[in-house]
Amino acid sequence: MPIVGAVVVQFKILSNIMITILCSLLVFQLTVVVSLCGYATYIQPLGTAAATTTTTAMKLPTVAKMLVDKAIQEFQSNNINNAITYLQGAEQELSSSLAIAGNNLNNNSASVSTSMAEPLTILLLVKNSIQALDSADYGKVQKYLNLAEQELGRNMIDVSSSLNPQTIISTSNPTYNNNSNNNGFFSTYTNTKHGIKLQYPHNWVIEADDYATGAAGKAGNQIASFYLSDVNNGLPFFRIGTDDLTKEFPNLQKVSINQYLNRSLVHKNSTGFPGFSLIESDANSMRLSNSSAYTIVWTYTHPTYGMRKSIEIATILGGRGYFVDYTAAGPNFSKFLSVAEKMIESFQKMK
Repeated sequence: MPIVGAVVVQFKILSNIMITILCSLLVFQLTVVVSLCGYATYIQPLGTAAATTTTTAMKLPTVAKMLVDKAIQEFQSNNINNAITYLQGAEQELSSSLAIAGNNLNNNSASVSTSMAEPLTILLLVKNSIQALDSADYGKVQKYLNLAEQELGRNMIDVSSSLNPQTIISTSNPTYNNNSNNNGFFSTYTNTKHGIKLQYPHNWVIEADDYATGAAGKAGNQIASFYLSDVNNGLPFFRIGTDDLTKEFPNLQKVSINQYLNRSLVHKNSTGFPGFSLIESDANSMRLSNSSAYTIVWTYTHPTYGMRKSIEIATILGGRGYFVDYTAAGPNFSKFLSVAEKMIESFQKMK
């Protein structure tokens, strides 16, 4: 399951970044960091005098992540200039964070130098994303954006783990939460290239996928995935995608939901899912984007994460298949099922 992308490539990228970070930290220790203007501050290092309130600790990383979230959506929608604009906003946020950290370091805060590494890592990834966009090297853009998003997602878990749910709700920043529902936990993912949108938890990582998949090879396209990178909570994972049914069923002018279901069931087996065990399959019990949809529920054994449980919902809209699926560790599957159901209910095919 592609939770964090290609491990080897990411290790090489992060290794180079960490070398840069070590050099940059030395510079911060010898110079006074100038204050930079930004939308708000990204995050003040935890454990320092500058981060004494949970309100500030929760609000600030949310702003930076939402800017990177929007940049990913604009990039996937081929709106390159908009993606750069959002990334420049995130760059200002992160620069402001480092300015605060540098000031704390000059004020003899002993724990700042290590906590500065995380925002600096993300800042370098954001800068590399902007440079890759300017150079139209979109393969690198996707890698850098995904890495930056993963770092921000882990950061939000670290911060929110010390907060109770009511604190998180009350500290959501309304300026960057216009597309969220009333409780402040969900934001809107929009992909104009594929004409879809849905709600997702604002602290879940967005992975910019958009690669060929599916039972008929390149007939399918995984558009994006969303996950909470928390092993203790079962790594809940949600993905969305589309299938070109004219390629999967070349001899049929119109494909029924039952035919779509049967095609999917053929490819749900122990080859793709070790230890595969079918729990349920149905063509009439669910709806997706206000249309009839099939449902498949199964379990399998992941080589790293153990027993996983999955549910897939798919429908046919305008001759194309659209699917969403939710996966989590078996014991934690029900814990995030209501979140997955909200995402499924909010999925829409835009006209």
